[in-house]
Amino acid sequence: MVKLPPLKVLFIIKCGLLSFVHSQHVQISTRFMSGNVIFTWTSSNYSSYDISLTRDTAADAWTRMRYAQYTVRDALLYDNIAIKVRTPGSATDNRMTYNVFKIKTKVGHTVNLSWTAAYFPSAGQYNAYHTYRENRTIFSVRSSGVSYGGYDQSTKYTYLTRPFASINIMFAIRDITLDDAGYYNGGTLAEAAWSGGGVILIVHNKPSKPKITGDFNVEANSYITLTCSSQSTSAPDYYSKLVTLSYTWLVNDTRISGETRETLRLYVTRNFKYNRYTSTAREKDLESDRSDPVQINPLYGPDILIITPQPTLNINDKLTVREGETIGPFVCTADCNPPCNITWRVKTSDGFSDARSEMGTLMQQVVQRDMRLFRCQANRGNKTSKQGFELDVQYLDDTLLYINGEMISNIELNENAQMRISCHVDGNPTPTIRLRRGQGYTELEQRQGTWLNYTIDMAQCTDTDTYRCRGTSTGFSNTDKVININVLCNTRFDKAGSFKSTYGSKSGTDTTIHVAVPIIAYPPPQSSDFKWDGPVPVPVTSTISSGDVSYKHVIESFIPVKDHTYFGNYTLSYKEQTVTRITINAEDNLLENSSMDSSGEVASRSCFIAISLVSILLGLTWFMVAVFFVYNRRCRNVNQNSKHGEESTQLQTQNMTQHYDDVQGTVVDQLEAQNMTQHYDDVQGRVDEGNYTDLKEGRTVAEGDYTELGQCDPETPYEKLKE
Repeated sequence: MVKLPPLKVLFIIKCGLLSFVHSQHVQISTRFMSGNVIFTWTSSNYSSYDISLTRDTAADAWTRMRYAQYTVRDALLYDNIAIKVRTPGSATDNRMTYNVFKIKTKVGHTVNLSWTAAYFPSAGQYNAYHTYRENRTIFSVRSSGVSYGGYDQSTKYTYLTRPFASINIMFAIRDITLDDAGYYNGGTLAEAAWSGGGVILIVHNKPSKPKITGDFNVEANSYITLTCSSQSTSAPDYYSKLVTLSYTWLVNDTRISGETRETLRLYVTRNFKYNRYTSTAREKDLESDRSDPVQINPLYGPDILIITPQPTLNINDKLTVREGETIGPFVCTADCNPPCNITWRVKTSDGFSDARSEMGTLMQQVVQRDMRLFRCQANRGNKTSKQGFELDVQYLDDTLLYINGEMISNIELNENAQMRISCHVDGNPTPTIRLRRGQGYTELEQRQGTWLNYTIDMAQCTDTDTYRCRGTSTGFSNTDKVININVLCNTRFDKAGSFKSTYGSKSGTDTTIHVAVPIIAYPPPQSSDFKWDGPVPVPVTSTISSGDVSYKHVIESFIPVKDHTYFGNYTLSYKEQTVTRITINAEDNLLENSSMDSSGEVASRSCFIAISLVSILLGLTWFMVAVFFVYNRRCRNVNQNSKHGEESTQLQTQNMTQHYDDVQGTVVDQLEAQNMTQHYDDVQGRVDEGNYTDLKEGRTVAEGDYTELGQCDPETPYEKLKE
């Protein structure tokens, strides 16, 4: 026990703190804050104080302070800290000793903490506090029992002191974690959480996994320093920052004797490239995981470069090659350790660029016409070595095809639009360019040079096709470029197609007329957009089939002819626009009398048989008369032959001429009728509905303003003219 001056000294015990008050009323108190101990004293109107500290056994010299407070940092480094304070002009020492109580444990363990309180409150409660990253109350004790945050029990804490009103505070903490580390103290007020006299719980954990750093790429025959970096992960953090770790160094998994420092200094030779270095860190008896291995690369070279195989050069020291052919592979080697960065570069008209290479090997290269040089380059730091060979390239460039200034493979043009095709082929020697179309490669134009231009001022549907530009040059493969040109065509009647405009038909429930209408259209129209209009509304099913070219199609329709009202003119329209017209005429329908009763049929058959017999008899009679008439005429001709020979000859000639004229007139009439019909079909889109042609009973009638054309008279027999 410390001896105090007599009479003027009062001994006070409060919350585990020892305070001494002398006649000048100097009172010293302590607080523990984040690993530091703060001494504070109070007195009246002193401008300075003299203090002396003793950390464990090391005493400091007296120091004058202007403030009534002194902080001892990193208090966990000591077991006890003592302070002496003097007021000006006094030789009396006011003393205070702070004992640093530290309890150490490990993660997962259970630990008991205890301290002695100055007193236990007769009324109210005594609180136990935990201060680390935050200040919290872990339990409260009354004379009647303990409360863990409002609960009677806790899975974390257990209060061990009995009776509850004892000043000996003791409790257990189970399943220790790093968050349990920190400062523990108690009292009736919240300020007691930081007051002196508490216990510091230190939770040990193995250090973090080390990381080895340093300059691993070092010139041979020089020194290198490796550093093993690790940190204590123990808690609280104001403890872990004070921990000094020890280290173990290993080379190829073998411990290096005598090396326990954080750094390792080595003299590097070329053989060091085979070594692997690792390290561990240790805190107390806890060792970290082993670091990732590192390898030192002694640097030297590059020396002489060698290209294998050696390129065969021409008299100009160049490698002759044609564009499209391949060269390589070429292997480039250099004496470097670690291996130099060996790359291949190619020089073109745009300068140098990286060539396709791997591990110093120039892979097979397809030669282009603008390639001039291949170069191997070995780099190590700022040291470089180069070796290469030049190229002499013969080439034929790819064909470029433009349509109206655009480089595309498919295009759709409006009808009557200009179509301009341009072909470009560059090469050495100068190539020949040909433009062809279709699968048969019909040649449109040929030119020697780099450009070929071909223009169609007004594109038509018939210009729809595949066009091909081809560039040729001796010794090179042909280069082709193809474009598909489709000319957009409005839907219209195809005059060049096979078409029948007039049909003869019988009528009946199941009778239909198959009509095929050739049309021109691109893109192909929808069958639902076509419509047939006739004498009566009819449901017509139409389908579209494509021809041998994309713009020719056939509209196939089946028009029903149920009775005589279905005969007449029919108009095919596409989106309300007339495409063409047809006419369906009536034929003799023997089936129309099928509904007659059986008695009428018998009578009709009898009449028919009687008429047939009479006709046969009359026919025989007329035949006999004709034979007699011919025989009689011949006899007369023999008698009158000499007299009328010349005259008869002239008359026969005139009659034959007249017969030829009659026949020719009949043919001409028929041709004119056909031409009028064709002319009518061509202009039918502009004729009003009321002026259509109606063909019935073998006559052609032009309604409205047209003239009725009757049947021609039958030809007069030659014999009658002769008579």
